Amino acid sequence: MKELFNLLNLKERRAAAVVGAVLGAGALLLLFASIREHRSASRAAAELQAIEQNYQILSRTRNEVKKEWQGWMDAQKDMAALRAGHFFEGKKITQDLRLTLQQIFDAAGIPVTDIAYGYTELVKGSVQKVSVDFRFTSNYMMLKRLLDTIERHPRFLHVEKIDFQSIGKQPGLLEIKISLAGYYEN
Repeated sequence: MKELFNLLNLKERRAAAVVGAVLGAGALLLLFASIREHRSASRAAAELQAIEQNYQILSRTRNEVKKEWQGWMDAQKDMAALRAGHFFEGKKITQDLRLTLQQIFDAAGIPVTDIAYGYTELVKGSVQKVSVDFRFTSNYMMLKRLLDTIERHPRFLHVEKIDFQSIGKQPGLLEIKISLAGYYEN
């Protein structure tokens, strides 16, 4: 390579030196620019990675919130179905409860004449309770049939208390007082 420069005259050597210097300066300029761009690209890549991680976290959170929201929507549908099929109507509670009790007594084969109603406001929500107390005399099998009929009824009826008033005055007969609770929504 040195021999090649020896073949050039002084003017050509200066021109080659200037071209070499310009090319060297251009290479240094490109080197500095590429280092700066590399740093900028590294920062952008780090920011992109952080943004992608945030997106994944937000996506998981969003999916969890959607599942929770769907659970609440399902619960609302279930409550609407319960209101429609299992609660008594607040406006017609007395009439509906009397008809329901008469159906239960007829299905169980128990004659009941003395029925007392009591209304109670529950602390939470708009659900209210009606207490029904009644007495009857029957044998154990009829009591069992009555409790089975109440348990199978689709409305919310709850046996709150069973009092055995008299056991054994007459063989096989029980004198019983039962407290039921029916629920309705205002």
